[in-house]
Amino acid sequence: MKKIGLIHNLPRSGGTIISKCIGAQEDVVLLSEIHPNGVEILKKMNKEYDLGDPIFQAQEWNSLFEKDEYEKIKSLNYNFQDKIHIILDKVEKKNKKLIIRDWCFVDYFGIPYTEPTYKNSILETLNEEFNISNIYILRHPLELYISCFKSFSFFKDNYKFDFFIKGYEKFFLHALKGKIFKYEDFNNNPQDNLKNMCKILEINFNENFRENLKNIKLSGDIKAVASTNIKIKNDVAPILIKKEDEYKINSNANFKRLMENMKNYY
Repeated sequence: MKKIGLIHNLPRSGGTIISKCIGAQEDVVLLSEIHPNGVEILKKMNKEYDLGDPIFQAQEWNSLFEKDEYEKIKSLNYNFQDKIHIILDKVEKKNKKLIIRDWCFVDYFGIPYTEPTYKNSILETLNEEFNISNIYILRHPLELYISCFKSFSFFKDNYKFDFFIKGYEKFFLHALKGKIFKYEDFNNNPQDNLKNMCKILEINFNENFRENLKNIKLSGDIKAVASTNIKIKNDVAPILIKKEDEYKINSNANFKRLMENMKNYY
Protein backbone atom coordinates (compact mmCIF):
# COMPACT_ATOMS: atom_id res chain seq x y z
CA MET A 1 0.00 0.00 0.00
CA LYS A 2 1.05 3.60 -0.60
CA LYS A 3 2.39 5.54 2.38
CA ILE A 4 1.01 8.61 4.15
CA GLY A 5 2.23 10.37 7.29
CA LEU A 6 -0.31 11.70 9.80
CA ILE A 7 0.14 14.26 12.59
CA HIS A 8 -2.47 14.15 15.38
CA ASN A 9 -2.81 16.96 17.93
CA LEU A 10 -5.49 18.65 19.98
CA PRO A 11 -5.84 22.44 19.57
CA ARG A 12 -3.33 24.67 21.39
CA SER A 13 -0.75 21.89 21.73
CA GLY A 14 1.90 23.20 19.35
CA GLY A 15 0.54 21.37 16.32
CA THR A 16 0.78 24.36 14.01
CA ILE A 17 4.45 25.18 14.58
CA ILE A 18 5.43 21.50 14.66
CA SER A 19 3.56 20.82 11.42
CA LYS A 20 5.18 23.88 9.88
CA CYS A 21 8.61 22.56 10.83
CA ILE A 22 7.77 19.17 9.34
CA GLY A 23 6.45 20.85 6.19
CA ALA A 24 9.78 22.68 5.94
CA GLN A 25 11.67 19.42 5.49
CA GLU A 26 12.82 18.38 2.03
CA ASP A 27 10.29 16.98 -0.46
CA VAL A 28 7.24 17.22 1.82
CA VAL A 29 3.72 18.14 0.72
CA LEU A 30 1.82 19.22 3.85
CA LEU A 31 -1.96 19.35 4.23
CA SER A 32 -3.18 21.00 7.43
CA GLU A 33 -6.19 20.38 9.70
CA ILE A 34 -7.82 17.87 7.40
CA HIS A 35 -10.89 15.87 8.44
CA PRO A 36 -13.38 13.78 6.42
CA ASN A 37 -16.12 16.24 7.50
CA GLY A 38 -13.91 19.31 7.46
CA VAL A 39 -15.79 21.27 4.78
CA GLU A 40 -19.12 20.89 6.60
CA ILE A 41 -17.62 21.94 9.95
CA LEU A 42 -15.94 25.02 8.48
CA LYS A 43 -19.26 26.07 6.94
CA LYS A 44 -20.84 25.92 10.40
CA MET A 45 -17.97 28.03 11.72
CA ASN A 46 -18.52 30.61 8.96
CA LYS A 47 -14.92 30.18 7.87
CA GLU A 48 -13.35 29.69 4.45
CA TYR A 49 -14.69 26.17 3.94
CA ASP A 50 -12.56 25.42 0.88
CA LEU A 51 -9.66 24.99 3.30
CA GLY A 52 -11.35 21.80 4.52
CA ASP A 53 -10.99 20.26 1.05
CA PRO A 54 -7.65 18.44 0.66
CA ILE A 55 -7.71 19.02 -3.12
CA PHE A 56 -8.01 22.79 -2.56
CA GLN A 57 -5.10 22.81 -0.10
CA ALA A 58 -2.96 20.68 -2.39
CA GLN A 59 -3.43 23.21 -5.17
CA GLU A 60 -3.61 26.49 -3.24
CA TRP A 61 -0.56 25.85 -1.07
CA ASN A 62 1.45 23.31 -3.08
CA SER A 63 0.49 23.97 -6.75
CA LEU A 64 0.20 20.23 -7.21
CA PHE A 65 -1.92 20.20 -10.37
CA GLU A 66 -1.99 21.85 -13.78
CA LYS A 67 -4.83 24.40 -13.99
CA ASP A 68 -7.01 22.34 -16.36
CA GLU A 69 -6.38 19.20 -14.32
CA TYR A 70 -7.42 20.97 -11.11
CA GLU A 71 -10.62 22.34 -12.65
CA LYS A 72 -11.57 18.87 -13.90
CA ILE A 73 -10.98 17.31 -10.47
CA LYS A 74 -13.08 20.02 -8.81
CA SER A 75 -15.97 19.35 -11.21
CA LEU A 76 -16.16 15.68 -10.24
CA ASN A 77 -17.78 14.45 -7.05
CA TYR A 78 -14.88 12.53 -5.51
CA ASN A 79 -15.21 11.20 -1.98
CA PHE A 80 -12.60 11.85 0.71
CA GLN A 81 -10.57 8.68 0.10
CA ASP A 82 -10.54 9.25 -3.67
CA LYS A 83 -9.22 12.79 -3.16
CA ILE A 84 -6.37 11.51 -1.01
CA HIS A 85 -5.55 8.88 -3.66
CA ILE A 86 -5.46 11.58 -6.37
CA ILE A 87 -3.21 13.82 -4.26
CA LEU A 88 -0.89 10.98 -3.27
CA ASP A 89 -0.48 9.81 -6.88
CA LYS A 90 0.59 13.31 -7.84
CA VAL A 91 2.87 13.67 -4.81
CA GLU A 92 4.64 10.39 -5.58
CA LYS A 93 5.17 11.34 -9.22
CA LYS A 94 7.04 14.37 -7.91
CA ASN A 95 9.09 12.08 -5.61
CA LYS A 96 7.72 13.75 -2.52
CA LYS A 97 6.08 12.58 0.72
CA LEU A 98 2.49 13.39 1.73
CA ILE A 99 2.02 14.48 5.36
CA ILE A 100 -1.48 15.26 6.64
CA ARG A 101 -2.15 17.11 9.86
CA ASP A 102 -5.36 15.76 11.34
CA TRP A 103 -8.04 18.17 12.59
CA CYS A 104 -8.52 16.42 15.94
CA PHE A 105 -10.70 19.19 17.36
CA VAL A 106 -13.66 17.80 15.42
CA ASP A 107 -13.38 14.26 16.84
CA TYR A 108 -12.56 14.96 20.47
CA PHE A 109 -14.09 18.37 21.27
CA GLY A 110 -16.34 19.53 18.42
CA ILE A 111 -18.77 21.67 20.42
CA PRO A 112 -20.50 23.99 19.51
CA TYR A 113 -20.21 22.94 15.84
CA THR A 114 -20.65 19.18 16.11
CA GLU A 115 -20.89 16.45 18.71
CA PRO A 116 -17.56 14.69 19.34
CA THR A 117 -17.42 11.07 18.16
CA TYR A 118 -14.29 10.27 20.18
CA LYS A 119 -13.02 8.35 17.15
CA ASN A 120 -9.83 8.91 15.19
CA SER A 121 -11.84 9.58 12.03
CA ILE A 122 -9.05 10.25 9.53
CA LEU A 123 -7.07 7.21 10.67
CA GLU A 124 -10.13 4.97 10.49
CA THR A 125 -10.99 6.35 7.05
CA LEU A 126 -7.54 5.94 5.51
CA ASN A 127 -6.05 3.02 7.41
CA GLU A 128 -7.48 0.27 5.17
CA GLU A 129 -6.31 1.85 1.92
CA PHE A 130 -2.93 3.33 2.89
CA ASN A 131 0.15 2.43 4.88
CA ILE A 132 0.01 4.99 7.69
CA SER A 133 2.92 6.25 9.77
CA ASN A 134 1.74 8.69 12.40
CA ILE A 135 2.71 10.73 15.44
CA TYR A 136 0.68 12.16 18.31
CA ILE A 137 1.53 15.43 20.05
CA LEU A 138 0.62 15.93 23.71
CA ARG A 139 0.59 19.01 25.89
CA HIS A 140 -0.10 18.97 29.63
CA PRO A 141 -3.92 19.03 30.01
CA LEU A 142 -3.97 22.08 32.30
CA GLU A 143 -1.75 24.08 29.97
CA LEU A 144 -3.98 23.03 27.09
CA TYR A 145 -7.17 23.94 28.95
CA ILE A 146 -5.88 27.40 29.91
CA SER A 147 -4.63 28.08 26.39
CA CYS A 148 -7.97 27.04 24.83
CA PHE A 149 -9.83 29.16 27.40
CA LYS A 150 -7.76 32.21 26.48
CA SER A 151 -7.78 31.62 22.72
CA PHE A 152 -11.31 30.52 21.74
CA SER A 153 -14.35 32.70 22.38
CA PHE A 154 -16.68 29.67 22.27
CA PHE A 155 -14.68 27.72 24.83
CA LYS A 156 -15.74 29.56 27.98
CA ASP A 157 -19.47 28.95 27.45
CA ASN A 158 -19.29 25.38 26.12
CA TYR A 159 -16.42 23.57 27.81
CA LYS A 160 -16.91 22.44 31.36
CA PHE A 161 -13.76 20.96 32.83
CA ASP A 162 -15.12 17.38 32.86
CA PHE A 163 -16.17 17.63 29.20
CA PHE A 164 -12.70 18.85 28.27
CA ILE A 165 -11.02 16.07 30.26
CA LYS A 166 -13.18 13.42 28.57
CA GLY A 167 -12.10 14.57 25.11
CA TYR A 168 -8.46 14.83 26.16
CA GLU A 169 -8.51 11.35 27.70
CA LYS A 170 -10.07 9.79 24.60
CA PHE A 171 -7.36 11.41 22.48
CA PHE A 172 -4.65 10.18 24.84
CA LEU A 173 -5.95 6.60 24.77
CA HIS A 174 -5.75 6.66 20.98
CA ALA A 175 -2.28 8.22 21.18
CA LEU A 176 -1.07 5.27 23.26
CA LYS A 177 -1.47 3.11 20.14
CA GLY A 178 1.06 5.25 18.26
CA LYS A 179 4.22 7.26 18.78
CA ILE A 180 3.82 10.11 21.29
CA PHE A 181 5.80 13.35 21.39
CA LYS A 182 5.35 16.04 24.04
CA TYR A 183 5.08 19.68 23.04
CA GLU A 184 7.09 20.56 26.13
CA ASP A 185 9.98 18.38 24.90
CA PHE A 186 9.81 19.97 21.45
CA ASN A 187 9.85 23.37 23.15
CA ASN A 188 13.04 22.49 25.02
CA ASN A 189 14.81 20.71 22.16
CA PRO A 190 13.12 21.23 18.77
CA GLN A 191 16.02 19.94 16.69
CA ASP A 192 16.28 16.46 18.21
CA ASN A 193 12.52 16.02 18.58
CA LEU A 194 11.93 16.99 14.96
CA LYS A 195 14.62 14.59 13.86
CA ASN A 196 12.80 11.77 15.69
CA MET A 197 9.44 12.83 14.27
CA CYS A 198 10.86 12.77 10.75
CA LYS A 199 12.20 9.28 11.36
CA ILE A 200 8.74 8.01 12.37
CA LEU A 201 7.10 9.78 9.41
CA GLU A 202 9.79 8.40 7.10
CA ILE A 203 10.98 11.74 5.74
CA ASN A 204 14.50 13.08 5.45
CA PHE A 205 15.46 15.55 8.18
CA ASN A 206 16.93 18.82 6.94
CA GLU A 207 19.27 20.46 9.45
CA ASN A 208 18.57 23.82 7.80
CA PHE A 209 14.78 23.54 7.88
CA ARG A 210 14.40 26.91 9.64
CA GLU A 211 15.42 28.65 6.42
CA ASN A 212 12.33 27.21 4.73
CA LEU A 213 9.75 28.07 7.43
CA LYS A 214 8.80 31.32 5.68
CA ASN A 215 7.68 29.34 2.62
CA ILE A 216 5.31 26.93 4.37
CA LYS A 217 1.58 27.61 4.17
CA LEU A 218 -0.86 26.01 6.58
CA SER A 219 -3.86 26.62 8.83
CA GLY A 220 -3.95 26.87 12.62
CA ASP A 221 -2.72 29.28 15.27
CA ILE A 222 -2.29 32.69 13.61
CA LYS A 223 1.01 33.53 15.29
CA ALA A 224 2.50 30.12 14.49
CA VAL A 225 1.27 30.32 10.88
CA ALA A 226 3.09 33.64 10.47
CA SER A 227 6.17 32.64 12.45
CA THR A 228 9.53 32.20 10.77
CA ASN A 229 11.14 30.83 13.91
CA ILE A 230 10.42 28.58 16.89
CA LYS A 231 9.45 30.60 19.94
CA ILE A 232 9.88 29.07 23.38
CA LYS A 233 6.75 29.11 25.55
CA ASN A 234 6.79 28.83 29.32
CA ASP A 235 4.20 26.94 31.38
CA VAL A 236 1.51 29.24 32.78
CA ALA A 237 -0.67 26.89 34.86
CA PRO A 238 1.40 27.26 38.06
CA ILE A 239 1.03 31.04 37.79
CA LEU A 240 -2.59 31.41 36.68
CA ILE A 241 -4.34 28.70 38.70
CA LYS A 242 -5.39 29.88 42.15
CA LYS A 243 -4.76 27.72 45.21
CA GLU A 244 -8.46 27.01 45.78
CA ASP A 245 -8.92 26.07 42.11
CA GLU A 246 -5.82 23.88 42.20
CA TYR A 247 -7.36 21.92 45.08
CA LYS A 248 -10.63 21.45 43.14
CA ILE A 249 -8.77 20.33 40.02
CA ASN A 250 -6.57 17.85 41.87
CA SER A 251 -9.65 16.48 43.67
CA ASN A 252 -11.55 15.95 40.42
CA ALA A 253 -11.98 12.20 39.88
CA ASN A 254 -11.75 12.39 36.09
CA PHE A 255 -8.62 14.55 36.20
CA LYS A 256 -7.02 12.25 38.79
CA ARG A 257 -7.70 9.22 36.59
CA LEU A 258 -6.28 10.98 33.52
CA MET A 259 -3.09 12.02 35.31
CA GLU A 260 -2.65 8.52 36.71
CA ASN A 261 -2.89 7.14 33.16
CA MET A 262 -0.39 9.78 32.01
CA LYS A 263 2.14 9.26 34.80
CA ASN A 264 4.79 8.14 32.32
CA TYR A 265 4.46 11.47 30.51
CA TYR A 266 3.60 14.11 33.17
